[in-house]
Amino acid sequence: MAASLSQKAYDYLQKKLANGEYEPGARLVNRTLAEEIGVSVIPVREAIHRLASEGLVEHVPGSGAFVRDASRFDLDNLYVLRDALESCAAAEAAKYITTDQIEELEYILARSRKMTEELQGQPSEHSTKSQLDQWMDDEQQFHELLLEASRNPLLAKVALDNRAIYHVFQFQRRDPSLLTHKVAEQTCQSKAELIVALRNRDPDLARKLMSEQIQRGRKTVASHFNQQKRSAPRVSS
Repeated sequence: MAASLSQKAYDYLQKKLANGEYEPGARLVNRTLAEEIGVSVIPVREAIHRLASEGLVEHVPGSGAFVRDASRFDLDNLYVLRDALESCAAAEAAKYITTDQIEELEYILARSRKMTEELQGQPSEHSTKSQLDQWMDDEQQFHELLLEASRNPLLAKVALDNRAIYHVFQFQRRDPSLLTHKVAEQTCQSKAELIVALRNRDPDLARKLMSEQIQRGRKTVASHFNQQKRSAPRVSS
C-alpha cells in the first residue's frame, strides 16, 4: 500500500511538472501537496526524493525542495546525450522495426502535419499552449517508439534513467513561441525522411537524419535561451 501511495504522489507531481504547472523555482511543500493528492506526508516526501534523483527537483538544505530550472549547460549536455543515444537507436531501428511500428510513426507524423497546417494561419505566428502540449506529446511518443524499435533495452534504459527526452521536452513545453510554422514544417519533413530510411532498412541514413533533427532542435533551444537573456531586464548597479 505504501508503495502504491508513493507512486500515486509521484505520478501526480510528475504530471504537474510535465505540464508546466509548477514554475521553475517554485517550492514544493509536503503538507500542502499531501492534502492536494489525498495521501500522507510520507508518500509525498518519497515522491519528491525520487524526482530529485531524476534531476527535476532540487533539495536546498534548510529551505526545502524546489522545482529545478534547466540551465543552458544542462540542456546542452542532454542534447549531446540524446544525439548519441537516439541516433544509434534510429540506426538499430532501421534493422529491426516492424511494419506496425512504422505505421504508428506515420500516424504520429500525420497528426504533426495537421498541426503544422493549423499553425500556418495563426495570427501570433506560433502555437498556443494546448497546441504545444499536443505537439510535445507526439514528439515524445515518436522518439520513445524509435527507442523501442531499436530492440536494445540498454539504450532505452540509459535514456529513461537520465530522462534525456523528458527533460528537453519539458523545457520546451513552457514557451509556445518555440513552436512556429517553420519549425513544425522542418520537423515534419525530417520525420518523413527518417520514416523512408527506416522503411528502406538504411541504418546509416537513419542515424544521420536523427542526428540532424536533434542538432536542429538544439540550435532552436539555444537561440531561444540567448534571446531570453538579451530581453531580460538589466539590474542597475
